[in-house]
Amino acid sequence: MTRNKIIGGVLAAAFLGLVLWAVLSVPKPPEQTDAQQGPRIMSYEDNTLHEEQDGRTVWTLTAQNMSVDIDTQDTTMKGIEGTFYSEDGNTLSLKADTGHMDSTTHDVVLTGGIYAESSNGVTLRANALHWTAAKKELAAEGSAVLTRDDLRASGDRITSADEFEKFAIEGNAHIIKGRDVK
Repeated sequence: MTRNKIIGGVLAAAFLGLVLWAVLSVPKPPEQTDAQQGPRIMSYEDNTLHEEQDGRTVWTLTAQNMSVDIDTQDTTMKGIEGTFYSEDGNTLSLKADTGHMDSTTHDVVLTGGIYAESSNGVTLRANALHWTAAKKELAAEGSAVLTRDDLRASGDRITSADEFEKFAIEGNAHIIKGRDVK
């Protein structure tokens, strides 16, 4: 009988060891975290953004490709065509390769191959175009060239609050006036 008790005890200990091993060796599930790695992006094709103030459209931008960061609501754009609308009814239509809109400030930066033409005959070329919403100001930057009638103005930065009807030039300012401007 002692032998049976010993075998029973060994079998019970082995069974208990097997149960403990099975319970203790189960892997823990990965911890769930609310924070995700990197920005969460939504992409759109042929989408339009616009800004309104006091019931008046300030600008519209249509992009061939648009990406919006879900968390910050900042927008990145490619293949842009747009229009800025002044309070006096003039418009400035433009094309740009890329752009970014900050959702907090509503500032817009357009870059690459900027070409713009106003409804009152102003043309503008630059490396970048910045809209500062708080100042309601457009700034053409980087090899900026503005032409109007018999005037050609160039500089590092040309700023305006009225779609370049009136403007200021900063850095390497140069103005030519006369018939042979273009």
